[in-house]
Amino acid sequence: MRGCTDKIAASRHTATTWCHLASGTLMTGKEYWDVRPVNPAGHARPPYPGDSVPRRGSAMSKATDAPTYVRIAQDIRSRILQGDPPAGAMLPSEATLARMYGVARGTVRQAVAELERSGLVASEAGRGRRVMGSDPATATRAAAAQYETIAETLRKRIDSGDLIAGQQLPGEAAIAEEFGVSKGTARQALQLLAGERRIAAIHGKGWFVGGPEHAQTRADVVAAEFRKDIATGKIAVGSALPGENALAQERGVGRVTIRRAFALLEAEGVIEKRPGMGRVVKSRPKGGT
Repeated sequence: MRGCTDKIAASRHTATTWCHLASGTLMTGKEYWDVRPVNPAGHARPPYPGDSVPRRGSAMSKATDAPTYVRIAQDIRSRILQGDPPAGAMLPSEATLARMYGVARGTVRQAVAELERSGLVASEAGRGRRVMGSDPATATRAAAAQYETIAETLRKRIDSGDLIAGQQLPGEAAIAEEFGVSKGTARQALQLLAGERRIAAIHGKGWFVGGPEHAQTRADVVAAEFRKDIATGKIAVGSALPGENALAQERGVGRVTIRRAFALLEAEGVIEKRPGMGRVVKSRPKGGT
């Protein structure tokens, strides 16, 4: 096992390193990262075989007053700038980094987010995070390309009619998950489209296609559907509406969206809440819509 470790350390643990463990199992350097155990004291082994954490002169040993995630980000950044891991290689998973640094995954997630914001790593949906390179200019261009790609995809959806005026866009977290990027990158894409006046942010509501005058929340849409059903007689005046849970499942929205739609209709006098009956249709919408 020692010979294997020395071999990996000597090669700076590149993705092409191969070694035989005592069991005779053939492993890549990356696989070695994934299976290396913690020591008896419960502390994670160094993130690179042959090194110690913190290393002498590393970011981890200098920024002792900084938050843990910042120190971890600085340490990984220092290694990336030294070409370890090299550009094009995949960064170890959050679980692996958490084990190696002896911290929670949430702390590692914050550290990696810092690296994403600086463009040193980039998320790839379903694969993880890839090292973009040690050249700051290249890293910056890569980060810019990510949010511009997202903006272009959303732009095409708007132009094709998949996203219509007034429609609420998914939140930053949902966009980040869809494209495999950080929330900051998703926010940059939305801000770019806002600068083109294709979308607008409504305080407390989110992002919408078009200007504020077109903005319709999901609750607005659901309320409009209820008005139409009541106006056409599909839902009769005097009838009790199903419960919030049943309607949320029927309409494919969250329970809070149904509650907000009810609040709109109650304010208009279309429905009312009666003891023992729940919400009952009180009258047809004004104007018949």
